[in-house]
Amino acid sequence: MQTAARWPLFWLLPYSVWSYSGVTAESNALNFVQRKVLPRVSPPPELPAAESAPSKPWHVHKYICVAHHKAGLFLVRDLCKAVFDTLGATPSEMGEWIQPCYPRTCVHPKAPIQFWMDLYSYERAQEAREAAGAKGMRVVGIVRDPVSVIVSAYCYHHRGEEPGNVVFENTTLMHMGPKQGLKFVAERMLQLVENMTSAFEQPFNDTFHLVYEKVTQSSEAFDQQVGEMTSFLFQPDLISPAQRSQVLNATQSADLHRHPGANGDHGNDKACEDEVRKYVPSLPPELLSRYRSFQERLGYAASEEGLSQQSSFGEVLTASEGNQAATMA
Repeated sequence: MQTAARWPLFWLLPYSVWSYSGVTAESNALNFVQRKVLPRVSPPPELPAAESAPSKPWHVHKYICVAHHKAGLFLVRDLCKAVFDTLGATPSEMGEWIQPCYPRTCVHPKAPIQFWMDLYSYERAQEAREAAGAKGMRVVGIVRDPVSVIVSAYCYHHRGEEPGNVVFENTTLMHMGPKQGLKFVAERMLQLVENMTSAFEQPFNDTFHLVYEKVTQSSEAFDQQVGEMTSFLFQPDLISPAQRSQVLNATQSADLHRHPGANGDHGNDKACEDEVRKYVPSLPPELLSRYRSFQERLGYAASEEGLSQQSSFGEVLTASEGNQAATMA
């Protein structure tokens, strides 16, 4: 009984196989016809890198603009703000950090565009590189002759600017003559100038050096440096030629020759700086040695009077050119 009951199944198996084979053959034939008759649809084209890239450069890299006190801080701030404002960055996309944090400073610490004041050093740079990860970072930092930095700082604070600056003990410096005051400034700015030196004494592929003595020398020199900076920040094609032109036009607002009052009253009287510079050799030997070392590490060479300057980042400056640049700090 069991064997007889299985007979219909044996008869059905060939039919099932035949039916399946027939369907398969028919389907294959239909597919062949479809491939012959129906239009072929090509895969979507791959966009070039420039077209497929994110719309904003700061989606690609982290950007940091850095400066140290009396080394062109407000110049760099205005310059970078002009660049990224022109490219459409929002306030929340631009952060600011200073040491120490004063009221209304230190905002948006995680923003992709940052402006760091008085705290960038070799160690901070390495930390920033690690934090940027695979995106990488692009840094613009300004470099100035370390001796000119302290000379400028004395004249600036001696006349009463930034009375709340805790580094210089508020208004203490206003009551000091150039010899005593220069020593006071050199001691208090020692770590800050060391930070600037350590950050920029070696070249890095992710860092562009603005040379203070050059960028403030003339409008032509300003345009050259800013053009090189813009190419570095957005290479190879993170912005269009039209955007680049807009950026270069906008940044001219930070040129101190075109707009002498662009960054407020942060310049100095030339006579003051000439007088104070005479006291540089009278600094305590160990302290003077540190500043001469900073100069050497950054590629600056100065006479004992400090009237001629040379930087490995730029060309030799005459005494008049160096002094002209100094009065703008």
